[in-house]
Amino acid sequence: MLFIILMIILFFVLMAIRIPIPFALLASTLIYYIGVDVPMNIVIVRLLRTFDSFVLLAIPFFILAGKIMAEAGISDRLIRVADMLVGKVKGNLAYVNIVVSMLFGGITGTAVSDTTAIGSILIPSMVSKGYSRRFSAAVTAASSTMGPIIPPSLMFIIYGSIAQVSIRDMFLAGAIPGLLVGLSQMAVVKFHAIKHDLPQRTEDIAFSEKVTIVREAILALLLPLIVLGGIMFGIVSPTEAAVIAAFYAAIIAMFTYKTLTFKRLIGVIKESAVETGSVSIIIAAAALFGWALSNEQAPQLFASMLAESSAAKWQILIMINLLLFVLGMFMDSIPAIMIVTPVFMPLFQMLHIDPLQAGLFMSVNLITGVATPPVGCCLFAASIISGSPMEKISRAILPFLVANIVVVLLVTYIPAISLFIPSLFN
Repeated sequence: MLFIILMIILFFVLMAIRIPIPFALLASTLIYYIGVDVPMNIVIVRLLRTFDSFVLLAIPFFILAGKIMAEAGISDRLIRVADMLVGKVKGNLAYVNIVVSMLFGGITGTAVSDTTAIGSILIPSMVSKGYSRRFSAAVTAASSTMGPIIPPSLMFIIYGSIAQVSIRDMFLAGAIPGLLVGLSQMAVVKFHAIKHDLPQRTEDIAFSEKVTIVREAILALLLPLIVLGGIMFGIVSPTEAAVIAAFYAAIIAMFTYKTLTFKRLIGVIKESAVETGSVSIIIAAAALFGWALSNEQAPQLFASMLAESSAAKWQILIMINLLLFVLGMFMDSIPAIMIVTPVFMPLFQMLHIDPLQAGLFMSVNLITGVATPPVGCCLFAASIISGSPMEKISRAILPFLVANIVVVLLVTYIPAISLFIPSLFN
């Protein structure tokens, strides 16, 4: 246990001096393996065994599908659909930002790609219409947190593979929480629109133009329906759905929209391979870290300490959420979910919390961190696009973060929010 304590301390020290998370995990874990004299060949076997999972094969294909659709220029098509749906209301472009994030998140499943693809179009447009730069950047960064919650989601795939939970059920469970995040952020926009008299669209969209807008975007909008429909009705597994999504995205981008050449497709595949490699390093390093904790039964010890304390169940859940929120402020959501899942699972079992519900409130909590200062990557992306300083955006985004936290608490204490839809299909 001494080496476990040293491992954890070293990990946070390395993070504090800004060592990349995968290398901080590997270096700190090495202390444990050397200390307890684990042969390096066993370490290598455990490292490789991490990827001996059919489920994890879905990750590179979902990454590829998202990158192809982003490269195909679907952002503009989705923005036009969202603008048509929102209509002539005060702050309509802020609402459009949130709605298009829901649609784009259902296609890419990642937050940063949402911020860059949508922000590069909407932030300049919002500023030209009279919105402040900091508010435009804040709503873009905040709405991008829906990407990893609305299925398909890389976080759900990784959590499901660790917690031995059905990926299909995780995708189904994410629908209502993702919608709640969007609605809560719209409530913030509504308040802001009234208080600051935000601009609104004045011109009508002709019916013929509406038909054109839907026709141009329909194939992109069908992608999440094909993926989720195939998974929900048991036609394909999540991995098979990811492969279908990648091929479907390539076909419509190259032959229907004609916005992607074969040469550029090769480039997108290379970029996806690099991103997959980055995610894989994180997964492998976090898996070794988690195995070291499990080998010393640290999760069980932690769970027993909390379960035997005088704290009530709701108090323990508050403490867990506070810990997750602080962790999400300094660490990316994927390594965070890989580290905390094996630690908290024994505790959730003792508290009789469904693993689906646990996965949802942990995911929503941790993904809020990508838009939370000081390390939020979506904040940095929005700051670069908007040209507004991080400090100003950080203040403007606070109401949206409060809205996300409200959703985290609702998912934490109302199991039906995450369990209702999966129960319909089981």
